[in-house]
Amino acid sequence: MATRSATAAALPEPAPRKKRRPYRREQILESAVELFQRNGYHATGMDEIGATAGITGPAIYRHFKNKEDILETLLMEMSEQTLAAAQALVLEAATPAQALRSLVEFSADALLENPPLAYVAQYERRTLPPKSRAALDKVERQYFEAWLKPLCEVRPDLSEAEARVIVHAAVGMATAATTYKADIDRETAHRLVVAMMMNALLVPRRALTRPRRPRTD
Repeated sequence: MATRSATAAALPEPAPRKKRRPYRREQILESAVELFQRNGYHATGMDEIGATAGITGPAIYRHFKNKEDILETLLMEMSEQTLAAAQALVLEAATPAQALRSLVEFSADALLENPPLAYVAQYERRTLPPKSRAALDKVERQYFEAWLKPLCEVRPDLSEAEARVIVHAAVGMATAATTYKADIDRETAHRLVVAMMMNALLVPRRALTRPRRPRTD
């Protein structure tokens, strides 16, 4: 077998090619969501996102086409991950009641884990173009559908339309509560949000009945 020549052996090894840091993308997304929440989407520039992430503005374009692409990535990735987690919880639950409780606990945890992202998802989604909003709406509809079956099994007294309204109300209430800057610790906030959501989901049937007007004659 031929051996390397002395000349070849003396040549320096080629320098390893620099790899793009995998966490840069996450840094950009984390910085963007903080700025979108603090200053608003329209008032935030790409250079500002880059500066907050510790990179130059132009370097962002290695990862994202534009600011709209950043927002869409934030919201779609959040929605898809949330949907997958919710569907898994329902499949793993032993009973509908357990599934419902798991969904509530998960929802409270997810919202409290990243309030800025919850805020941006609630108030900045309208800035996305129609096609992106439609894709996001589709994933969110599937997420709410994951709640619907266990709720209807726990609450057979509800019509499907009533169950849908209650699920949307419970999740919307949790979103509003967790994006509000309250001076309480996370554990207390979690217990409060979970209790509110469970009460909303299990609201007594009589509370949904239109009260009779008193007779005036």
